[in-house]
Amino acid sequence: MKEDLLQFLWQHKYLLQKKLYTCKAEPIQIIKPGLLNRNAGPDFFNAHIRIADKLWVGNVEIHIKSSDWLKHGHQHDAAYHNVILHVVWQNDVEILDPYQNAYPTLEIARLIPPHILANYEKIMHAKQEIPCSEIFKPLPNLLWNNWMSRLSLERLAYKVEGMQQSYEKLNGHWEELLYQQMAIVFGQKTNAAPFEVLSKLVPLKILQKYKDDLLASQALILGSAGFLKGDMQNAFNQSLQQQFKFLANKHEIKPLDVSIWKFGKTRPANFPSIRLFQWVECMRQQSNLFQKLLHCQDYKEAKKIISIGGKQKIDIGDLHPKNKQSFVETIQLSNNLVNSLFINAIIPLLFFYGKHTQQEQMCENVYHWLQEIPAEDNHIVKQWKKLDISLHKASETQAVIQLKNYYCSSNKCLSCAVGNYILKVD
Repeated sequence: MKEDLLQFLWQHKYLLQKKLYTCKAEPIQIIKPGLLNRNAGPDFFNAHIRIADKLWVGNVEIHIKSSDWLKHGHQHDAAYHNVILHVVWQNDVEILDPYQNAYPTLEIARLIPPHILANYEKIMHAKQEIPCSEIFKPLPNLLWNNWMSRLSLERLAYKVEGMQQSYEKLNGHWEELLYQQMAIVFGQKTNAAPFEVLSKLVPLKILQKYKDDLLASQALILGSAGFLKGDMQNAFNQSLQQQFKFLANKHEIKPLDVSIWKFGKTRPANFPSIRLFQWVECMRQQSNLFQKLLHCQDYKEAKKIISIGGKQKIDIGDLHPKNKQSFVETIQLSNNLVNSLFINAIIPLLFFYGKHTQQEQMCENVYHWLQEIPAEDNHIVKQWKKLDISLHKASETQAVIQLKNYYCSSNKCLSCAVGNYILKVD
């Protein structure tokens, strides 16, 4: 038994037996359960409860055992002096207020409907990635759609929070922030960290010096990443190597150790070397990229700016730290990669900008872009589809990713609309 279940039962007062009594047999009527407090202090504020023939307004504290009051030291905390009801699973000791009067206490061990307790135990002890999968029940459409909207906005807010610190370190340089955020997406989960490091080693202002020189811009990034060391068999890669020697000396660049890049279990099209070429091309083709995206009217217009038509083919054999076998790949961006750049970098950053500049209409517009992008296909999305959940757009897949990462993985089922619905349905 955990306190969060007792809090859940108190919040949804109709789940408790209709006739409630204190441990001293005084009738209890819950008029308002109060507001859940997730900070320090009593669990519920401003509750309205009738005990016997008197209406009380104040706070409610919840514990597994009444003796937890003493264990937690509440008797020494003035914040708990105006508790009007102590709700416990087991009343093992009488708790007195500062005037030596017993706090009215409600013991609920025998009041919980059996199906709620059974379902709660199943969820809490489940080993599946989605704890409620074995007893999952689809929510009514309106409830599900509202929950999906809230979750997708939560995920956007989570990404914005991650950008805030970077924004402050860059002194409000939006173009540079976009450059770094897009680098992280090009790195995907496997190489996000080295991509981010590289974006700081070679800032946007240096790359832009060579935006009209394809060989120099590619050499600058590939060389700084550590890929142009050793013997090169391919003539083009030899040219990159020679060009980088000059650039490294000019800008005093110390290349990264190539060992930080991960190639294992990755298709050649996703090798970090290819992703680096794509990142260079994407950033090189557009000056003031952030400003251009800022003025796009819709997703289609913005997508045209990001989609690169580069047909250049690269022999990545020389650029693999172990496997030197010749392998040619094009640097053209796939549609999925472009969508990923919008989902994980561009839309969150524009949403952040809208919040920062108090332009709510911009936030609404870019959130709408998420609804125009097709659903993602990844491990988490597949887990939800197994439960016959239909996911058609990126706003929905971002929602279920937030649901899995924040709620399911932390067993926050009682804070989840799905978990609430399962426990409340008889």
